[in-house]
Amino acid sequence: MKKIELIYTIFEKLKVSSDDTDLSEELVSSLIDATRATLIKNTYGNKGWNLPVELKQELCLTLEPVSKVDGLSCFGTILRSAETVPQGISFKGSDGAILKVKLYDRESIAISVVPIERLPMIGHNPYTAGMIYAAIDVDRKIYLVSGSKKHSFLEAIKVEGIYEYPDKVVPLGCKDYGSSTLSKDVTGREEAPVTPLYPCEPWEEDYPLEASMQDSLVDIIVKGLVASMTIPEDKINNSTDDRTAG
Repeated sequence: MKKIELIYTIFEKLKVSSDDTDLSEELVSSLIDATRATLIKNTYGNKGWNLPVELKQELCLTLEPVSKVDGLSCFGTILRSAETVPQGISFKGSDGAILKVKLYDRESIAISVVPIERLPMIGHNPYTAGMIYAAIDVDRKIYLVSGSKKHSFLEAIKVEGIYEYPDKVVPLGCKDYGSSTLSKDVTGREEAPVTPLYPCEPWEEDYPLEASMQDSLVDIIVKGLVASMTIPEDKINNSTDDRTAG
């Protein structure tokens, strides 16, 4: 279901028209995000595994080399996402904004996600030095490091996560692309670029919510609004809120 459909479902439950009340679509949109986050935390907050795909969103981020990061200079080439990553929902103390990192060619190289505090301590073992590690720092950017140089040619990555505010993810989402700005991965194969040709209206995107949660989300918001408004039904559709507080 799209977010705009959720918004108008709530208006229908309240028996008001969006142009006939002081209740704005933007306010209902923010309530949807907050209620979704609460439902997800209550249901999956202590699990962190087997999270439903319906809750996840995928970002496409470009990478840029950085010369040095505190504690990581021994790694050689360090890559950092050019874009900041929106706030994720926490699962078992982990940042839900970076559940998985992968290339456009998902089978070419494995990328292991670790806490940022672990980066200075990994990659020194000869058996794991060739692995690529990814972590998100306090600046909300993703850093890629490796004891080898096979990651240094990467230009973009896909990041999978569950985010507090899904609308903020849409501009970074992976869309349909043209062919003029294709980059290449380490195998020489072309990857999709990051910038979408036709950005979409966030409310027209499929909203990242399980179908089983939709009714609960709508009911929670409607009950909360009814309790806060405590006003009778406005039966006159005249673009004016004719209801008075009880």
